[in-house]
Amino acid sequence: MSVQRVPVLVVGGAYTGLTTALSLAARGVRPLLVERRTAISTLPKAWGLNTRSQELLNTLPGVAERIRAAIADAQWPRMSHGTSLADPERQYLDPPLDPDPQELSSVPPLAWISQARVEEILRASAEEAGAEVRLGTEMISLVQDEEKVTATLREASTGHEYAVEADYLVAADGNMSPTRHMVGIGVQGGGVIGHMYVITFEADLTRYVKDAVEVIGMPGSGCSFILDGSERHTLWVDYFPERGETPEDFTEQRCVDRIRRAIGDPDIDITFINARFFPINHKLADRFREGRVFLAGDSAHACPPNGGQGGNLAIQDAYDLSWRLALVLTGQAGPDLLDMYEVERRPVIDITLKREVELAKVSEGRVPASYNPADPHAPIPTPKEFLGFRYRSPAIGAEADDDGSVQEDPWHPTGRPGGRAPHVALTDGPAEISTHDLFGHGFVLLAGREAPGWVAAAEKVARKLGVTLAAHRIGDRYADSDDLWCTRYGIAPDGAALIRPDAVVTWRAKTAADDLEGALTTALSHALTR
Repeated sequence: MSVQRVPVLVVGGAYTGLTTALSLAARGVRPLLVERRTAISTLPKAWGLNTRSQELLNTLPGVAERIRAAIADAQWPRMSHGTSLADPERQYLDPPLDPDPQELSSVPPLAWISQARVEEILRASAEEAGAEVRLGTEMISLVQDEEKVTATLREASTGHEYAVEADYLVAADGNMSPTRHMVGIGVQGGGVIGHMYVITFEADLTRYVKDAVEVIGMPGSGCSFILDGSERHTLWVDYFPERGETPEDFTEQRCVDRIRRAIGDPDIDITFINARFFPINHKLADRFREGRVFLAGDSAHACPPNGGQGGNLAIQDAYDLSWRLALVLTGQAGPDLLDMYEVERRPVIDITLKREVELAKVSEGRVPASYNPADPHAPIPTPKEFLGFRYRSPAIGAEADDDGSVQEDPWHPTGRPGGRAPHVALTDGPAEISTHDLFGHGFVLLAGREAPGWVAAAEKVARKLGVTLAAHRIGDRYADSDDLWCTRYGIAPDGAALIRPDAVVTWRAKTAADDLEGALTTALSHALTR
């Protein structure tokens, strides 16, 4: 009996796995995704996509339109804290107006949308793009050699077991990650630093909520609300197994009582939907790769939910790994490009995990469900964390005057290699676009208005190396009406910048080189580890 062979086997069907599958399929690599659950979750789980995640997802087919429709009437979430929803002295923290987050990107600072809705969008888009998704299918073992990974899969409905071979395997199976255990990768970090129960329910709360969307912390009540403007809401409740509490204590009646107490109305009608245990983890895998198996998302790292960055890191991991896999599998890049995934991502992830450690210190070593989201003294994620990162690896062009920083102020971008390509508003005839609308499908060369030779050189290099490379001279089709492009990318009007599929500057020529074709050939080969 023949064994099915796929280029990439993705294990896990949440944020990480679905983003990986869609991104691969969009780049011409048709993966197989297996998920042990028989259906994609409809529970809210995480909330919100930050700017970086939105920019990446917007490059994938079918996603931008669906997300725009889903958040069409969404409002910026307000944060407050008090003793209950009915507390007349509940205090609000409004987002700062200066500096303006809209200067950083053409997408909103936060898309207020549930993880369940995003996963629906990702799955539909992935299958449309050609990915195969098998629900109710669990990977129970794997072996690998220098050429392939062989995984044994089991169908939940029948118990049937069969083998699948893959060039590479992506472990997207959560913070407990059976795949991580199978390949013998350990973890470091604080481990479980808190516990909570997540209670989903339906109720009409319009009399207590000023805005359609709120995140409400109630330190005195040991819980927090997330309200999304619908009648389905989420209550995060402190859970203390160290005090003898057990899952059996969270009966439906107890959950309803806790909901009513948190609302401050003992008679309000409640429809109980679900309650589930949620461990607050602080973990970092010892490494993100073992042979042909890669860890991404929660299998590689897990952080507390406060700040909402775990899901965003998962999406960003998946995108970063998938464009590399696609280029290697299509013969455009050398295999060493895959090693750069961990080299570049790990320091960025570590910044977020260290902030979460500081959050635990603020909370006396334990991150509770009742953490106050409006506390201005607590460490919170900022655009510097998820937009001002700087990747560093042998595949990124080094500059002699580089200061070695791993972050920069995204409101004052430098355009240095390793950083996110700055957003600049451009016009395309009557339409207004962002530089980010040009990225995501392959490498892109942006050249200054006084550099006509770069475009022709890029066309020659693309043919010679067999690589997807688009080139644009700012001032031709795309115009920079505010004359910001050169400033934000740190180049002269005859210079150029080479941008990777993940919208990261990988090399730049501050001024025109004597041999444009030769300079670009060297730079692109370096970026592809060829």
